[in-house]
Amino acid sequence: MMDEIRSRLRSDDLLAKITDPEDVVRKIIPKRGSIAFAGMAGTSYPKVIPRALAEYADKLGEKFDLIVYSAGTCGVDHEESLARIGIRRRYPFGASAEVTRRLVNMRSYHVTDMWLYEYSSWLRRGVFLRKLGGIDVAVIEVTGFHGDGAVLGLSVDATPALVDAAEKVVLELSIAKPYLYGLHDIYATRPGDVIGIRDVLDRVGDSVLKIPRSKLAAIVISDLEDQRGHYTAGGGLDVKVVENLIDFLSKEVSNDPNLKSEYFTLQPAAGPIASLLADKIIELDVDLRIWGEVASVRWIRHLGDKVRGLSSAVIFTLPGDEKLREYLYENINEIRRYAVLRPYEIMNNPQIISRFIHVVVQQAIEVDIYGHANISHIGGRIYGGVGGSGDHAKPSYLTIIALPSITSRGLPRIVPVTPHVDIVEHDVDVIVTDQGWTDLRGLSPIERAKAIIDRCAHPNYKDLLWKYFDEVIAKREGHQPVDLIKAYEFFQNFSKERS
Repeated sequence: MMDEIRSRLRSDDLLAKITDPEDVVRKIIPKRGSIAFAGMAGTSYPKVIPRALAEYADKLGEKFDLIVYSAGTCGVDHEESLARIGIRRRYPFGASAEVTRRLVNMRSYHVTDMWLYEYSSWLRRGVFLRKLGGIDVAVIEVTGFHGDGAVLGLSVDATPALVDAAEKVVLELSIAKPYLYGLHDIYATRPGDVIGIRDVLDRVGDSVLKIPRSKLAAIVISDLEDQRGHYTAGGGLDVKVVENLIDFLSKEVSNDPNLKSEYFTLQPAAGPIASLLADKIIELDVDLRIWGEVASVRWIRHLGDKVRGLSSAVIFTLPGDEKLREYLYENINEIRRYAVLRPYEIMNNPQIISRFIHVVVQQAIEVDIYGHANISHIGGRIYGGVGGSGDHAKPSYLTIIALPSITSRGLPRIVPVTPHVDIVEHDVDVIVTDQGWTDLRGLSPIERAKAIIDRCAHPNYKDLLWKYFDEVIAKREGHQPVDLIKAYEFFQNFSKERS
């Protein structure tokens, strides 16, 4: 194993930084302070240090008191370790484990959920530094070194911004993953900067993450594999949603010749609908370019053929897709001709997104009859992580909300009023469910409501929705009439199941 480590680190001064995880916890990580973890969608996240933190806290019999900065949703093992150490505050919310949701909804610590482009911007602009004192230690996973920089894994996420904001950096060198040099484009945004990207495969930064040696506090060795995140492989309703999504996109492509140009880009989002879309995309008569916050490993099957290029902040793997990830690893030299991984501050940057004819597929927990989308809360409880990015909704050409019409327990996802709104109806152009799809562009609120109920709602709930709609239209004035009492009565029909 030592030969493998030497080949990855490539210098004696880096070898000298190798440290026992317990020593990192005792000597480098503060008992009261702040720590940042990179990694997204259950991919390339730190595993050794969180485990060592939890074991140390258990052995000590006392808790840490930490502010935790995350780059995204990590594996269940990561979240379960953090649940044992003692957290005071967290940015943003990570939703990969039930224990995390439970602690947050019990208000055991404070959480601020936010769009990830804004998150990177706050890190860059020193917002957290001014308000909370900044980041003491950033922990990131790498696959090795090349020249003067670290080679990341399959997730770039907010790593560059976290490293720049941190006082110290601890690296987890993953020998469970291959050396992935050449897949990344690391670039830090600056005010007034015109970022020179016109095509999804244009590169403007470095292939490595440069970390000042003065910040590099320790390197620990990791032979641990990524554990699954919270996404599942998807079921029958998801398949029907994707079939209807392909039907809409096919019609849109036939009606708009610009969607066959090199400027047509797609954000397929994350989770089961996104992965199933990768299976069905061959039915679409167009060459695609993927530009997204996240991308399923299933897309690599189409690289160089149906997919002319893929740019993302992470390539994630759903359960059952591990062989595709191995294929990516084994063919990395070919893959990197068609794929590039970048940080959120590039992938979610409105300046770049607005240059493309960008189509966004955003999943949701529920939408109301006017098209407002809730993607993060269930009855006041934070859930999060349904797949997609609100960063892309505003600057995109077309925003599609894709979701089953009912939950796994048979409850409606099309509702009169959604109690939490993440994406407002101004930014929602199309809604697709297993029942059908509706194009909302140019429709008034009343017309939108009729179309959504008629074409997207589940038959079990259409009568209730029409009843609400007819009563609110008859009794309320206004451009977008709402009756909160009647909406509450709608939810009371299944309030026990919903809670």
